[in-house]
Amino acid sequence: MAVSSSSNRAGGSSVVEGGFTLIEVMICTLILTTGMLGIAGLLGVTTQMHFGAREAARSTRLAQEKIDDLMKLDLDTNAQVAVGGSLTANNANHFESPLNGITVRWTVAAHASGNDDLRVLTVRVENLRAQQYGRRIELSTIIRQW
Repeated sequence: MAVSSSSNRAGGSSVVEGGFTLIEVMICTLILTTGMLGIAGLLGVTTQMHFGAREAARSTRLAQEKIDDLMKLDLDTNAQVAVGGSLTANNANHFESPLNGITVRWTVAAHASGNDDLRVLTVRVENLRAQQYGRRIELSTIIRQW
């Protein structure tokens, strides 16, 4: 900050003027601009992270909904809960595509105990819309015939 003083000829009172020089204002503007560009870059990253988190949550929700739907079915008569399926290929009665870019696949296996009323169900959701997290969600549970 530049300070200049002047005195009048009559005798001694001085006036002090204060202010910023052009160089100081330019440096301050440069610093503020750099900070604003950093904030703008962070905004883009947080938007992408938000989208990724939303898609991961969608994948998990779809997997849980599919488990809930399959648990309600009759193990003896419904082909969707018959033993079989694949987590990597689209097998009849063991996959669906609820949204563009999302595939839900499931396998049904006999339970290790040999009990025909129990099955091991694994559901995999592949979400091509997800960027990083949640691209592939896999949930497993045991379903029971009531």
